[in-house]
Amino acid sequence: MLSDNSELLSVVIWVFITLVVYLGSLLIYRLLGSRPLFHPIIFCIAILAILLSYAEVDVKEYQLYTGLLSWLLGPATVALAIPVYAQLSSIKKNGLGIMLPIIVGGTLAPLLALFALYFLPMEASIKLSFLTKSITTPLAIETSQHIGGIPELAVVIVIFTGIVAAIFAASIYRLLGIKSAQAQGIALGTVGHAIGTAQGFQMSQTVGAFASLGLCINGVLTAIILPIIFFIIS
Repeated sequence: MLSDNSELLSVVIWVFITLVVYLGSLLIYRLLGSRPLFHPIIFCIAILAILLSYAEVDVKEYQLYTGLLSWLLGPATVALAIPVYAQLSSIKKNGLGIMLPIIVGGTLAPLLALFALYFLPMEASIKLSFLTKSITTPLAIETSQHIGGIPELAVVIVIFTGIVAAIFAASIYRLLGIKSAQAQGIALGTVGHAIGTAQGFQMSQTVGAFASLGLCINGVLTAIILPIIFFIIS
């Protein structure tokens, strides 16, 4: 009974700490001008790593205590259907003009990552973790598990990819003369997932709306196609 009570107390404490750290990180992010470089996930990881080290709690214990938060990733994934539904009229109106760049971008992103890493002396599980770099975290965790990657590493790669996309998107658009809000949004959502989408909403509501569309469609397609390709290859 003492052990059960102790574990329950640990669950409550670490879930509470995680939520407080996230809210604090979100506040810091907003105070610093909501720049992608200061994304709240970065502060969250750094602060929690310090706290875990100080409390001498290893990662597996932390994951056990905060399983409730991990479980919520499932409903969060299902909720991706909402922005897709909201943009259903745009999909019907533009059809191939929306779907084709998302499919091409979603296919090229993991293939280029795999090609770049193919000749490097890395374990296969690490290379496979890069294949989910352009889809949002809940889908990346599930997909990387199915194809033999490392979910924890996949999360780090996903965050890094999103931050890079959000930081350089505006400069690349200026350099290449891309002024279409639709093109900007689809590119940001397809490559930079949720972080790119958040950046898209800062650029304009239209860019953000199309970014959410790219995020959702690319995420779902990648989550379906990657395990099938991996199964065929293996």
